[in-house]
Amino acid sequence: MTNHTHSSILTRRNFLKASAASLPLLYGATAVTARAEEKKIAVKIPTYTPDPLWPPKEDGFQYRGPNGVAVDPDGRILVAGGKKYPVLVFSPEAKLLDAWGRGIIARKHELRIYNNKVYICDITMQQVYEFTFDGELLRTFGKRGIAGPGKDEFNWPTDVAVAENGDFYITDGYGNSRVVCLSPEGKFQFSFGTKGAEPGQFERPHGIVIDKNERLLVADRKNNRIQIFDMNGKFLDQWTNVGKPFGLFLTPDNLLYVADGNFDGPHRILILDLEGNILSQFGSKGTKPGQFDTPHSLTVDPEGNLYVAECENQRVQKFVPQNA
Repeated sequence: MTNHTHSSILTRRNFLKASAASLPLLYGATAVTARAEEKKIAVKIPTYTPDPLWPPKEDGFQYRGPNGVAVDPDGRILVAGGKKYPVLVFSPEAKLLDAWGRGIIARKHELRIYNNKVYICDITMQQVYEFTFDGELLRTFGKRGIAGPGKDEFNWPTDVAVAENGDFYITDGYGNSRVVCLSPEGKFQFSFGTKGAEPGQFERPHGIVIDKNERLLVADRKNNRIQIFDMNGKFLDQWTNVGKPFGLFLTPDNLLYVADGNFDGPHRILILDLEGNILSQFGSKGTKPGQFDTPHSLTVDPEGNLYVAECENQRVQKFVPQNA
């Protein structure tokens, strides 16, 4: 099973194999792990340059805590969110094309695209929404405005992943400290996880993706780790080298991008393999291009461009690969 965002058509040319001697620097910090050296494997990671057109500079434009970003099949960038409208739609050149969600979404959290649908969590109304790309509401999951631990309830849901068979996995979230699995029809199937720091427990599960090995990768933000489970919620492993993971994005080339918004450490982007090895990282805390303040969510488009949504800096940065 794989993470079926539009970026599943990301071409492999952006992540070609190369020799260890030719590994580029990614903002001055690229590492090949000892395990990778032992296997004599090196992965070529793009060197990124900030796009000066981002964040948008249109007159009167204002973000409001952007915490979700994704790319639709037409190459448009969807961002959650704006000051007046929860969802903003941009061209790759940062021109505002559309805005929607007002009156439905109270407090957006994350934005994902699966199977040509847009999914957004609402941590005020305790719901998960399914939209068209133009903002037409198709379905809702959860009881509107009612927080709880029940089968049809959420308590501050944070992210959604959709499996190959159509099942929904929802990190739930700030309140319930669990992952909920729904059927393709939206019916409750099971949940797993309780509040705590032991393996299989959560302190603010905040992001989720599904890898090629049919594993759930969950950003256990407050516990400073990514936990790995099988599709039935059985604990398999944990990675504790990822700072404070806010958002996750998995490319078709099996590179895991992690937004590390560590309040007490560097604010950075990590790139990992599926064994949990850090292949590369860049960024520091600040407001300059290439710096971050609470990077929350991220995505990679079919051309290899990286978009990072930052809550505290109130912006989305775009990074263009230079050596893909």
